[in-house]
Amino acid sequence: TLLTDEMGEIPIPSFSPDGKNIAYISDQTGETEIWMRPVNSDQAIQLTKDNDTYIRDLVWSPDGSQIVYTDRKNRMVLLNVKTQAKQTLLTDEMGEIPIPSFSPDGKWLAYSRMGTNEYSVVYLYNIAERKEYPVTDRWYDSNSPEFSSDGKYLIFASGRDFNPIYSSIEWNFAYREMEGIYLVMLSKDTPSPFLPKDDQVMGGGNKEKETPAAAPKDKKSKGGKAQADANAMRIDIEGITDRIVKLPLGAGSYGNFVCNGTHLWYSNRGGVRVFDFEEQKDESIADRAMMFPSADGKTAAFLKGEELYIVPLTPRKADLSEPVNLDDMIATVNYDQEWNQIFNEAWRAYRDGFYLENMHGVDWQAMHDKYAALLPYVKNRLDLTYVIGGMISELAVGHAYVNGGDHIMVDEHNIGMLGAELEQVADGYKITKILRGAPDRESLRSPLLEPGMNIKEGDVITAVDGVSAKGVNNIYTLLRDKAGVMTELTLAGGRKVVVKPIQDEYPLYHYEWVQHNIDYVSEKSGGRVGYVYIPDMGPEGLREFSRYFFAQTDKEALIVDDRGNGGGNISPMVIERLLRQPYRLTMYRGSNYNGTTPERTLVGPKVLLVNKYSASDGDLFPWSFKENKIGPVIGTRSWGGIVGISGSLPYMDGTDIRVPFFTNYDTRGNWIVENHGVDPDIVIDNDPVMEFNGIDQQLDKAIEVILELLKDRQPMPGTPAPRTLKDLGVE
Repeated sequence: TLLTDEMGEIPIPSFSPDGKNIAYISDQTGETEIWMRPVNSDQAIQLTKDNDTYIRDLVWSPDGSQIVYTDRKNRMVLLNVKTQAKQTLLTDEMGEIPIPSFSPDGKWLAYSRMGTNEYSVVYLYNIAERKEYPVTDRWYDSNSPEFSSDGKYLIFASGRDFNPIYSSIEWNFAYREMEGIYLVMLSKDTPSPFLPKDDQVMGGGNKEKETPAAAPKDKKSKGGKAQADANAMRIDIEGITDRIVKLPLGAGSYGNFVCNGTHLWYSNRGGVRVFDFEEQKDESIADRAMMFPSADGKTAAFLKGEELYIVPLTPRKADLSEPVNLDDMIATVNYDQEWNQIFNEAWRAYRDGFYLENMHGVDWQAMHDKYAALLPYVKNRLDLTYVIGGMISELAVGHAYVNGGDHIMVDEHNIGMLGAELEQVADGYKITKILRGAPDRESLRSPLLEPGMNIKEGDVITAVDGVSAKGVNNIYTLLRDKAGVMTELTLAGGRKVVVKPIQDEYPLYHYEWVQHNIDYVSEKSGGRVGYVYIPDMGPEGLREFSRYFFAQTDKEALIVDDRGNGGGNISPMVIERLLRQPYRLTMYRGSNYNGTTPERTLVGPKVLLVNKYSASDGDLFPWSFKENKIGPVIGTRSWGGIVGISGSLPYMDGTDIRVPFFTNYDTRGNWIVENHGVDPDIVIDNDPVMEFNGIDQQLDKAIEVILELLKDRQPMPGTPAPRTLKDLGVE
């Protein structure tokens, strides 16, 4: 069924509570506006006009007379559907407000917003009074509030379980899975659903079982919707914080709440579950699935893998046996109109989201007009990427990206790689070098070095899966589609070996390079200096830093290599470790070892290597290294892009456009790094010919500098002389 024919993106359609209308956000006017279309009509009604920013989300009031929406200007706006009048209820200086939830009587809103301590607080907003009231306090991070449909409870998630996890590699801690589900009795007269039952009280075993007051039968409206009588719902603000109770569930990550007063449906990392207030039991209803409940909470769409299911929302296991058939859905695309829309939305995304409203002094409307003039000449999706890329490049900011889109894809074939360098000879291909890899790490296992294979450099491969390699111009034609597939190699002399080729040799080459640098630094320094390479500032970089740093804290000095670091966000964690200085030492009887506090502290000089490919958080790392005076920085100027990004807006064809929206400055109030980079203390640019031949001038300079710094290193004192009772003040 064709519901709309507007030429614009419609990201968030929402049925009215009575199911008669659909509200949606569309940019067909050139700005995002809210529209409404009756389900039995093809006539759309524009509800908002002259909007000046991106509308994020919307929610209907229970009676369908009002809509609340949030936008990129941190506003929460109330819209009268009939009169189309709108009022800004709240503007948050801290950031965007998550979409609120309506109370069943339509008189209150519940939402969370972040405080200056970076914890979110749950609020109730009285629409008639135009006043908000805090439900939670500043001591805990709380979010995702939802009213129960009977109007008795407010449910939210909050991180209150401070159960530290101790590190296995250093004396440190972390907190994970802190959230619990909490429930607020909105009226002071509503008892907790977790009060002891009669049969739990001494001597109460003979009393008849009563239905708890907190678990009433749903009232049925004429439309069949379970909700409280609007006049019966009551919220007592006074003492509301004292009426917060925790559901008897373990700490985790929770959200997507639906509650009817007797049952609570929610999502966690494992899927969708339901909690029974009467039985106080918690059960799974859909494993590894996402839930999208209907407005009345009686039906839900479940997304599991790539299949969509629509089933009744009950306390029982969801029947996910019959997915919705989407095979017959057809989209007809007018590429000229689609590309025009994507271009304009990209322009608006930067207008509304760029970290500085002055757009670096660029006339952004003029940039729109300049590049829009090229749209008639766009003939494929790559052309559009080129035009958008040119427009956003006018801002001279590093993290301005446009990727993806509806490209024509060609079939690809993998090539099986052997983790070796090969040279063609008369009988086939000689193995001139085998990349050593790390057999104890699955991602770094070298295919030809599996124990028992006994393949060595100099061996000649004469056939692959029985096909002769003699006279074959490129042996990799014989390894097409062999990645991850058991493959038989025939070696000179007739010996046959079964190997499992890999798809990408880069990890092996990278590992080989890192291990060579570790060995080289150790050799040149007589074992005194350690070496750590950090490939990025994400999980992989943190893994590699921890793997190599803590194993070398007994070294007298350290070379840290940031070259080619692609960025991320963990540089403060690395800097914190490098900044540590011991303030206390520990001795042990019978041991010559003296420990430091903080533990695992490398005491000695440190230098840092950078180059033009040290980017993003890989830029901030050398800046922080210099700012904290950890040691000299050696190499070439870094990339120069630290204005940060987040996820992309949902563009029509899957385009990924990132908008730089936050950045850093120093404690003296100055902008840093962007569009310049970090200048090294010692400039050394590797000669490419020498580097190709295995000579790393930057690393050699780092070794030279750190050996010079080692001359001034003062070792930690050894254990003091034994003390006596007199030394302890005991005569």
